[in-house]
Amino acid sequence: MSFEKTRALIAEILERQIIPGVDYTLIQHGKVKYTVTQGTETGAPGARKLTEGRYFDLASLTKVMGTVPLILRLAAEKQLELDESVSTYLPEIKDTRVTIRHLLTHTSGVTAWIDHRDDLSASQLREAIYAQVSFGTKFNQEIEYNDYNYLLLGFIAEKITHLPVQKAIQQLVLMPWQLTQSTFNPDPFQTVPTGIRNGVLLRGQVHDPKAASLGAHAVSAGLFATKADVVKFTQKMLAPQNELFGFNQQQDFLNNQTANPALQRSWGWAFVCRNADQVVLRHSGFTGTFILWDRMTQNALVLLSNRLYPEPNLEFLDYRQQIYQTFAAEDKLK
Repeated sequence: MSFEKTRALIAEILERQIIPGVDYTLIQHGKVKYTVTQGTETGAPGARKLTEGRYFDLASLTKVMGTVPLILRLAAEKQLELDESVSTYLPEIKDTRVTIRHLLTHTSGVTAWIDHRDDLSASQLREAIYAQVSFGTKFNQEIEYNDYNYLLLGFIAEKITHLPVQKAIQQLVLMPWQLTQSTFNPDPFQTVPTGIRNGVLLRGQVHDPKAASLGAHAVSAGLFATKADVVKFTQKMLAPQNELFGFNQQQDFLNNQTANPALQRSWGWAFVCRNADQVVLRHSGFTGTFILWDRMTQNALVLLSNRLYPEPNLEFLDYRQQIYQTFAAEDKLK
């Protein structure tokens, strides 16, 4: 069995109780080769054993499993242009320099400070975002990951589809790809809990407060899925042809998609490494989830865990980076 060092690192974070449980799959040459479900759902006393088929709060994996495919589908159908100004679709955004491409690649430099953000209703938060977002000196000069990029993409998609954006993703992404175990409204009793908010256990409710406030209008987070569905999605991303993207977007995921050649970012995805014989892409979720994939070798890693309950574990973030680099090193040998 290969990827021994990667698997050893995952076993170590579980053994050290940095995460209470892990649900992960290694894909080699496009096929599932190794899968593990081990530990408990949370680190709380008497926690339930983690079993296959449980739903996880994917957090920001929503961006690459839902928002990016939706925007690229709309682009393939000529319903929007990636290099068109955001203000064309959202006249509330006055800075005409900012394009959809900037939002997709986190190069817009967007910032916002919204007082009492988590106490606002969906409509109040939307209006506050329009009023408070700005695009400063980092515009098109740096990659700075920020949820507001994708919240704005969601608002654009709603203008075009005339649907709440989560419903648009369900109809135009999840259903066509037959991701039947991916949903914005999971059964709480089938879902791994992620924490406590206002004294209430978050089980089947999105952890991210902005997504919780915006409800069906949020696509920075909000998607829940089983490992089986995240693996199915990843295998579709590995496939030479992808039926959802109307032109050569599948190959173009391997290229720099920013408007600045000095920067390096794909559509949504970040590069772990990018050279002539290897391109490993990554994306993670705040709750303890991530995907790594290399279309050239057809290798990938899907890992779902809960690093938040009962307490957020920051050491997980250091291990996650080690796993990225170790996977890329072992992937290069395959």
